[in-house]
Amino acid sequence: MECQDLNQYQLIHDPLHPLVLCYEDNLGNRFYVEPGFLYALESMKEKKREDFPRILKKMDEEIKENHKVVFTANYETPFLEMEGYIYREITDITDPLNIFVEDKSRGSDYGD
Repeated sequence: MECQDLNQYQLIHDPLHPLVLCYEDNLGNRFYVEPGFLYALESMKEKKREDFPRILKKMDEEIKENHKVVFTANYETPFLEMEGYIYREITDITDPLNIFVEDKSRGSDYGD
């Protein structure tokens, strides 16, 4: 599993976390991309193609500002628990950019 949209970073093999993508930028800042965040990122690429470069730029800003980041689907129940890392969800990236996707999932209209 690899994310082509993050190929400007060096992919790092982390034997302690083989199911999570780990990257490092040219300044030595390290970040992890959990599968749930990757799914959300791919969804944004599909639904908000015109805004996608801004999303990637904002992620890069988070990496450079915080140096150690875990991009997660849910910061309350992350896949990884990393000491010294900050956690960012997709909405932490997209909301400040005023990029929103309507969540159309809802309960069934049938039955009680």
